[in-house]
Amino acid sequence: MSDRDAARAAKSQVQDLVGSDPRVNGIGLTHVGPAWAVKVNVVDDQDYPELPEQVSGVPVVVRGVGRISAL
Repeated sequence: MSDRDAARAAKSQVQDLVGSDPRVNGIGLTHVGPAWAVKVNVVDDQDYPELPEQVSGVPVVVRGVGRISAL
């Protein structure tokens, strides 16, 4: 499995863990150095669901992006 495939699988696991939490705006993939990682966008980087640092060996990063709404 490629690094990107592993990250996609980890993203699915993270989605199952916190995808329905209202503090989470989105879940995607990003790079941490040369490696793929799961990125969890949250409303407030001081108040977010508990997440592991890694899922199946893939890093998980959290970024506060504020509230997102349609224009």
